[in-house]
Amino acid sequence: MTGTRLERVREALAEAELDGIIISSPVDDVFGNQSANRRWISGFSGSTGYALVALEGAWFVADFRYTEQAGTECGPLGYEIFPRAGAMSDWWPELCRTAGLAGMDLGFSGADFSLEEYEEFLEAAREMEAGAPKLVPHSGMIEDLRTAKDATEMGSLQRAIDVADDAMAKVQQLARPEMTERELALVVEQQVRLAGGDGISFATIVAAGPAGAMPHASPTDAVLGEGRPIVVDMGARVDGYCSDLTRSFVIGEPDATFREIYDIVFAAQANAIDKVESGMSGKAAHELAASVIEASGYGEQFGHGLGHGVGLQVHEHPYLGRTAEGTLEEGMVFTIEPGIYLPGWGGVRIEDVVVLENGRARVLSHAPKMMPAGV
Repeated sequence: MTGTRLERVREALAEAELDGIIISSPVDDVFGNQSANRRWISGFSGSTGYALVALEGAWFVADFRYTEQAGTECGPLGYEIFPRAGAMSDWWPELCRTAGLAGMDLGFSGADFSLEEYEEFLEAAREMEAGAPKLVPHSGMIEDLRTAKDATEMGSLQRAIDVADDAMAKVQQLARPEMTERELALVVEQQVRLAGGDGISFATIVAAGPAGAMPHASPTDAVLGEGRPIVVDMGARVDGYCSDLTRSFVIGEPDATFREIYDIVFAAQANAIDKVESGMSGKAAHELAASVIEASGYGEQFGHGLGHGVGLQVHEHPYLGRTAEGTLEEGMVFTIEPGIYLPGWGGVRIEDVVVLENGRARVLSHAPKMMPAGV
């Protein structure tokens, strides 16, 4: 992976036979995860603005609230800051003239534009009569460029992962049988903050006993209890980058069922981590874990994919699963998270984040986990 992000974007534009691309910001959730494509391409961390990258030149459109911030964050990356005021019909024609966009084909994606914004652009173009660029639907360009992380991204990702590791270790120490799932979820958030995180990266999952059979269970007022399986799936956010980590444990002594299921999931994860490699399909990677679980007789109880990419979003490219079509490549960061879920009893999932380096997986997360029997 060579070149700056703008250089990589322009190479992708040329390959797609586009003159430029414009990105807005429909993704902005309560956990502080702003528009991932816009932030990646421009460095802008605010809530509102447009990044426009052409084969020659780049502009960031910001209103009065964000012009100074855009200058600080986007300017050093090669962007000119274009102040936005009024309706789109007021500023879009002027930007088109400034950027020399007449007759150009500008790519845009439904992942980065709301329908309302698209209609506003079309209306502004109609009012211009001449000189308006053509908006061309084009999906996945920036998402594909984001899959391989550069050194700066890896630094932020590792810090987010380290925060989650520290928080998870404390959570397991602080968990008590009389605590509720909601209370332990609050402990997760507190510990993420205390460890230096900007916040949690998604709604924490705490599922005790039978609730653990639901992979995406929401915390309730049910008590954790003693001797029951507990699944905690959490993440931290640092510099806009997210981590994702799951541990399964028991308060007190695990029974024979927990030990059996845990050992199988542990072995499945270990096999996937050991054997996943660059050039492998996401489907083949999934089978590395699924085959272990199937051989143990629990294949039907592992119904989700093995993993997913992690970065500015908790879930991004690549995908590792039964239907995955993409190829895993150097520099990709993703989770490996097999699980077994038994209705009426609960579940076990173990999740770590890895990066593909020199053809193999290097594990980035190191929160304590139970060891299998005999180890």
